[in-house]
Amino acid sequence: MKNLIFLEGLPGSGKTTTAEALTRLLQEQQTDTRLHIEGDLNHPADYESVAYLTMDEWINFQKKYDLLDVLRFAEVFNDFVLVSYRQWQSKQNVPEAALAFLQARDIYELPFELHQSLIFKKWEAFVAQVLTTDTTYVFECCFLQNPLTIGLIKYDLPEETLRAYINRLVTIIAPLQPVLVYVDQPDVERSFRKALQERPTEWADGFVSYYTEQAYGVNRSLSGVEGTIAILQARQMLERQLLKTLPFRVEVFGNEDFSIDVRQKWLKQLIQSTVRSTSLSES
Repeated sequence: MKNLIFLEGLPGSGKTTTAEALTRLLQEQQTDTRLHIEGDLNHPADYESVAYLTMDEWINFQKKYDLLDVLRFAEVFNDFVLVSYRQWQSKQNVPEAALAFLQARDIYELPFELHQSLIFKKWEAFVAQVLTTDTTYVFECCFLQNPLTIGLIKYDLPEETLRAYINRLVTIIAPLQPVLVYVDQPDVERSFRKALQERPTEWADGFVSYYTEQAYGVNRSLSGVEGTIAILQARQMLERQLLKTLPFRVEVFGNEDFSIDVRQKWLKQLIQSTVRSTSLSES
């Protein structure tokens, strides 16, 4: 198999379940496969609950919380520091004020240009590392969803800016010859309302408030579940356009029926065709 497989799709499309099923099938074939889903605190190519601090902010932070062992969860560079604050919180009691300070400086709360530069560096380091291994990585949502969340939803940036972001990522990951599986739902409203019914209320409330209270939703006076669905429909339209421009293999899996049997059959065919095409290219 290829070294990198992306699973993309809207919330509620079934991409997490599909990513997990694909990983199991690969592992059954003795392929060294690692799955990283949304929210993974140890994601090798993305940041989850990581704060960016300037060196001055870091020095002052350490002075204020000098009795807490935060250094174990910090990565120090020449002029900035990255703090994995959720990992830190999982190991000891972190004062609410300290946590709020770090959350406000989360990498996904940074100005767009600074955010991009950190993401690019992370991806470059990941690709360099993967090229030395035979491990297959399955990533959920970090190639399209995360860039569009900050670029489209949070900052409502022009489409050409979003395309430039994705194109830069394409250039970085090109040596891995990735495969992208897009889990498609033709009826966005149906699949999202299904997700709202199945997931905790906290998730639903948080998702709706985030989507409608960022720049894209505010600029268009969108609110509530209906407003969120409208934003998701716009995001899906852009994602479908982007898929057509990608220079690597893209496969669209229609998951409107949420059928386990259909998904298993489709994934097995994907694996067989990918192995076959890889063997031909190496012969």
